[in-house]
Amino acid sequence: MKDWNSFRRIEAAFNREIPDRVPKYEGTIEIPELNPIIRGQEDHGTVFLFSPQHIDLFHKNPSFFSAIKKSVEKGKTKGIKRLIPDPESISKNHRDYNYDMFGYIAGIPIVLKDQFFNDFYGDENGKVVRGPGGRLVFRISPDGAHTRHGFFRTPEDWEKYIDLNGEHPGNFFLVEDTMKICEDLDIVPIFSVFGCGFFEELCGIFGFEALFKLLVKNKNFIKSVVKDMSEYSLVVAEKILENGGKFIYMTCDLGYKGRSIISPRMFRDFFKPGITKFCERVHELGGYVLIHSCGYIMELLPDIIETSVDAIHPIEKAAGNDIVEIKNKYGKKITIVGNVPIPLLTHGSPDENYDYVKYLLENVSKGGGHILSSSHSVTQWCKLENFKAYNKAAEDLGKYPINIKEVFK
Repeated sequence: MKDWNSFRRIEAAFNREIPDRVPKYEGTIEIPELNPIIRGQEDHGTVFLFSPQHIDLFHKNPSFFSAIKKSVEKGKTKGIKRLIPDPESISKNHRDYNYDMFGYIAGIPIVLKDQFFNDFYGDENGKVVRGPGGRLVFRISPDGAHTRHGFFRTPEDWEKYIDLNGEHPGNFFLVEDTMKICEDLDIVPIFSVFGCGFFEELCGIFGFEALFKLLVKNKNFIKSVVKDMSEYSLVVAEKILENGGKFIYMTCDLGYKGRSIISPRMFRDFFKPGITKFCERVHELGGYVLIHSCGYIMELLPDIIETSVDAIHPIEKAAGNDIVEIKNKYGKKITIVGNVPIPLLTHGSPDENYDYVKYLLENVSKGGGHILSSSHSVTQWCKLENFKAYNKAAEDLGKYPINIKEVFK
């Protein structure tokens, strides 16, 4: 029999088959004692991937972003790649703790006109983005929360600043080298694609207030924007898969604590057709799609599953989701990725974290179709000893066939 590695293990989980052990995934691991390359909550990118520092750099050097795009078009990418943390460095903590998959970027979303960087800039030591007239559009608070006031307000703003160019190699120029590196390292990169989930990106672009006004008063505009985003994201996904990638990360936060942000009817009307089309095309090319949705997802989950998405992450317990109920009800239709709670990793004890992972292995991992993960990403506030306990439980108890009682005899 072919030996198990991370690529085979993750694919088995996405196919809801039983591998040699329960696979593990984290988008990022940010615990300070582990010297992470990325501190995702404090140094977070905006909806367009660029951090406030990046936006300010391009604002102060208006020709810089155009020069980057032209260099990539000409195949001159060595210098640009040096500015981006490489997959070996990003995945070091994952590999040290025997993870199978981590989050990475395929390239730089080529979605903005140069005018954007003329009008938007970073402020307050890289914690804020402001737009025309000094209007606040994005803020990172001291505790890492992100307030998204919206870059744009009107359809005219969209036309002024957005140019979705999926064919541009800047969107996917990192994929081929990343796959070669990760195959040697035996860890799977899952590539994020801007725009394929629609709703979360639109919340960041327009802000909640402006977006919901448009959803009610200008439905045709939102549907045309979703169509444009769909066409862009389909092309980018195709290029990722053509260059060796296999797993696509779709970000689509749809929930608050205890309830959805949008109704099932609104999801079906505006976003479900485009997500379905995206997943079907990725499947045609041999790929897989993981959808990430923070918050409560229980009432939207039947519609999410009908899009044919392959896996769902992170099943937040604190938001009111019951991962065991989801596994029992939908486990034959979708792979479950989650859900060691961030509050438990932050405030709990090592024993509590060990026991929670034990509970997941016993009640969710059995029968396959489960990838062990936190309920978001391992943030910088998580305690190292709790993170170690989570991984110790997976190491001790996560081999198939799972028999917790037998292990403790």
